[in-house]
Amino acid sequence: METNNINAYILTGGSSLRFGVDKASYCINGTSFLDHIHKNLQADFKTIYSVGKKPYSERINFIQDFSYSQAAIVGIISALRHSIFDWSFIISVDMPLITSETVNALIKDNDFGNNLIIPTVNKKLCPLFGFYHQDCLVHLENAYSVKNYILKDILKSVTPSVIDLSHYYEELTNVNTKEHLNIVKKNLS
Repeated sequence: METNNINAYILTGGSSLRFGVDKASYCINGTSFLDHIHKNLQADFKTIYSVGKKPYSERINFIQDFSYSQAAIVGIISALRHSIFDWSFIISVDMPLITSETVNALIKDNDFGNNLIIPTVNKKLCPLFGFYHQDCLVHLENAYSVKNYILKDILKSVTPSVIDLSHYYEELTNVNTKEHLNIVKKNLS
């Protein structure tokens, strides 16, 4: 599948409680997490948006979350409601090591017969890095309407294609702790 007909959405609306500071604007070597991800996605996607409570960059198109609830499901619903394409690429702002190679590894040899494509890393699902089909929207909205914001619960109602990307462990590091931050700093130095 060509990613030219897919929008990319970077979720920035999280609370960053465990990290202690706002991840979207957190800088390493003078570049924010958001800008790192945006730069690395440009090789694969023509149109990239940040989705959240507030814009962080004038250079990146911004989509306002439809709700002030602090949950990733809010950003994904906002992105899918915005998208005009069948598929959308969703990534959390706390994965600044992502590369074009990682994105392409996820979709390589995939026939797009399912309505969600996400990786697993060391047997752990990574639903905040994946390709979501518009068919997922109704399931996400139903879960949101009953205040079930847990993405892993919602995965049970869709048909995911789960790809083992354990060899991309560092690229898929979700920065939530100082240990994770040290991995990122080492790779971005």
